[in-house]
Amino acid sequence: MSTISDNEVLEEVQIVYVNPVGKAHRIEAKEGETLMSIARCHSVDGVEGDCGGNGACGTCTVQLQPAVMAKLPPPTASELELLDFLGVSSKDHRLGCQVKLEKTHQGITIKVASVS
Repeated sequence: MSTISDNEVLEEVQIVYVNPVGKAHRIEAKEGETLMSIARCHSVDGVEGDCGGNGACGTCTVQLQPAVMAKLPPPTASELELLDFLGVSSKDHRLGCQVKLEKTHQGITIKVASVS
């Protein structure tokens, strides 16, 4: 666990990233980090984040399980537009830069989306 203030303790959350060729990366990360920053920090192939996490490029698109999607805040209109432009479903895809890891995500599997 890490502490960022006297009142707030950040939990370590274990997740699994699966890259486009199917290689699994078991990762422990702090809640509050974005899925994009976690993947880049751990050199997960297929997550580039070319726009620096501004939700403008789509190079951090991930596919999430329905149970995880149900717990997330809804995507913004601009995120929905970009996902539509990329040709992926907003029902199971999100921009990794727009999703923050929460302790309720313990053990989830995140697939790096294959977008062209």
